[in-house]
Amino acid sequence: MAHRSYHVAASVCRHFMLNPLTSIVSKFLIPGTFIRADHFGSGLINATYLCEFKDGIKTRKYILQCINGAVFKNPEDVMKNIETVTAHIAEHLRSRGIADPAQSSLMLIRTRENLAYLRDESHACWRMFNFIDAGEVFDRIRDRKHAYEVGRGLGAFQALLADLHPSALNYTLPGFHDTQAYLDDYDVVLHMNLHKRATGILAERDFINQRRFLAPLLTRHIASNDVPLRVVHNDPKVNNILIHRTSGEALCMIDLDTVMPGIVHFDFGDCVRSVANPAGEDAQDLDAVMFDLALLESVSQGYFHEVGYVLTRKEVSLLPAAVKVITFELGIRFLADYLRGDTYFKTLYPSHNLHRARVQFRLLERIEAVEKSMSASITQAYLDSGANNHR
Repeated sequence: MAHRSYHVAASVCRHFMLNPLTSIVSKFLIPGTFIRADHFGSGLINATYLCEFKDGIKTRKYILQCINGAVFKNPEDVMKNIETVTAHIAEHLRSRGIADPAQSSLMLIRTRENLAYLRDESHACWRMFNFIDAGEVFDRIRDRKHAYEVGRGLGAFQALLADLHPSALNYTLPGFHDTQAYLDDYDVVLHMNLHKRATGILAERDFINQRRFLAPLLTRHIASNDVPLRVVHNDPKVNNILIHRTSGEALCMIDLDTVMPGIVHFDFGDCVRSVANPAGEDAQDLDAVMFDLALLESVSQGYFHEVGYVLTRKEVSLLPAAVKVITFELGIRFLADYLRGDTYFKTLYPSHNLHRARVQFRLLERIEAVEKSMSASITQAYLDSGANNHR
């Protein structure tokens, strides 16, 4: 979800100069000779490097990351979750005849002490993953085929983990999708008005007040046990699904730091929100913000193709509401940070978070305008998947 992508970390491995990468890399169990390491990707949370090793005539690549301790206070819990999830997925893939899961799924590289991560002298936490050469990511949806594969990638991820009990994982970021808590936080910062910005958001305040009923729509079903807790990704935006550069098919989900217990609605709502608005979260023209029903259909079809047979009818019935709730939640978070003085999300100009909130609220209006069609499309995609016949 966007809130992790834009988070401003207080510190990202400031010990780096004291701990050259050659020293860090040497502690991981990798064949061959270390050649180089370059900064990699556009993530703003962890320090990420693409490392190359020479092993005979082969050049092997790996992803090295330093976990940002300012964001993840207990990186051991994060790593336990990732270790559990990646091992579970690999076991399923091998049972399907895939001899080398590392070709299509994230795998942790062990340290020379057979650990899943490394603590260096400054107590920073490092980890290393395989690099999947065939994969690439895109920040925006290219077409309906891409939308289908993004949905299929998410569905496959949830299906592979459907038999992993959520109690096996830690809550690394408690309250991650507690929409009511975000609404309460907004109310507090609005009342405090420390930066005197409240008078400039009268329309947004009214917009929120008219939709307060959305906040508990998902979490109340968790409290009442109407829907099961499952292992979910929690950040399934478009660029967290790795796509095969030749076939265009989804390979796997990446960025697993937020994997923890939750409900599938967190993932589905955020994925659809990300896919069905081609203009993106930073759309400069609010009139360009749209909710594309064709893209919704494609992402839903891909999703149900993989995980439809796992879901209960109650879960399916709540998926349309999830799209609204998660969009509302993100808008609230952007607006609250604007009122707070832009302390959480990275901004490029003074009203950036306000504009982002307006984009999400405009998107929610677009969703509301086609709500019946959206619900019908999701239901039809589920029925067309045939999953309903197995219940």
